[in-house]
Order: sequence, then C-alpha cells, then structure tokens
Amino acid sequence: MTTPPPAGAALFLDIDGTLLDIAARPELVVIPPGLPALLARLWEDRGGGLAIISGRPLADIDLFFPNRLPAAAEHGAILRDATGTIHELSRRPAAFAHWLAALNAAALEMPGVLIEEKNVSLVIHYRQAPECGERLRGLAERLIAEAGPDVALLKAHMAFELRPRGSGKDTAVAWFMAHPPFAGRKPVFIGDDVTDEPAIALANELGGMGLHVARDFAGSPQAVRDWLAAL
Repeated sequence: MTTPPPAGAALFLDIDGTLLDIAARPELVVIPPGLPALLARLWEDRGGGLAIISGRPLADIDLFFPNRLPAAAEHGAILRDATGTIHELSRRPAAFAHWLAALNAAALEMPGVLIEEKNVSLVIHYRQAPECGERLRGLAERLIAEAGPDVALLKAHMAFELRPRGSGKDTAVAWFMAHPPFAGRKPVFIGDDVTDEPAIALANELGGMGLHVARDFAGSPQAVRDWLAAL
C-alpha cells in the first residue's frame, strides 16, 4: 500500500482508470456506491483542497460526482475553482467541424470505433477495434497537421484526442496550486494514463506525491479507492 500523503496535502484525482474502472465505452462506467460521498468527505476534511482532474467534460464529472467539486475538465481546458466560477482556458478550434465530419465518416467504416465530441476537443476511441489504431493515428495526425500550430494530438491509451494546444493536466494542477485553498500545500496527484504523466511529474517536483495506478496501486482503481478511504 502506498504511504499516506503529507499532512494537509491537496488531492488531485483523475477519473477513468483511477477512481473508476475502465469500461468498454465512456458512458458505461460504473460509479461504486459510496464514492461520491467519500470524495465529499475528503473535500470537507481538507478544507476544500481536493479537485478532479480529468479528460472528461465537466457535465460528466458532475453527473458522476454531484457535489460540484473543484475540477479541471477536458485535460485542463475548462476549470471550476473553489468558488464555483468557471474558467475557459481553451476554445474550440476552427477546424472542429471539419474534424468531426472526417472522423465520423471514418468511424462508419470501422465498427467499434467511437468518436466522442467534447466542448473543445474530439476523441477517437478504438478500445473495441484495436486493429484500427494505426489507421486512426494516421488520420488524426493528418487532420492536426492541416489545422496548423494552435492544435495538438493527445495520445492516450486506446484513444487519440484532437484538441487546442496549451492546456494539460499539469497546467491545471499548477493553476489550482496558485489559488486558494490549494496554494501553500503539497500536491498529491493520482492518474493512470500517459496523459497523466506530466501532472505526476509536477506533483513530485513541487514536493508532493505523483502516483500512478499501475506503479503504485498494482493497476487497481479499487486499491486507489481503499487508499483514499483510509485517509
């Protein structure tokens, strides 16, 4: 079991693969009984020093955890601070409609591929069609190259995300750490994907704890939940 966090640490928690077990499709995840209440207790016990840091849209976060916790949605593109104020750090790229049409057309030819439309980005999920991964990578890279330098391709586990350049989970953690009630604390970030690695590294650099589900919790979101409950 991973050691407890520093006293008074601020908690930053990813959702899929960290708090929740991965599902075949994003909408099929199961919220374990008691998890929303656990997060609410941790938020209260830490004086508001807990935030969700996820690639999910803010609507999904609030559907899963209806306590309206501080949150960074869509990999930090949209933030909700401790007062409930929304900050949009990125906007939908001009190429969004073109991307959506091209990706939906491609998905029609590849059963099992899912195109997820978010507020500022698009995600190609191919967990149910792994044989399509390289073809989809090529398409995504071409669309990004055509759109210019203000957009980027985010590579995740069994997914590619086309999105504005500039935001990320690490920049979201840094933003929260500059504002109350997070400022002055040690950050603890827990994630599971390659998209979480920059935030894990940042938490360690700031003297806190950057934890990876595979490396620190034997790949088990249940172990993460048990660790949080023990706090």
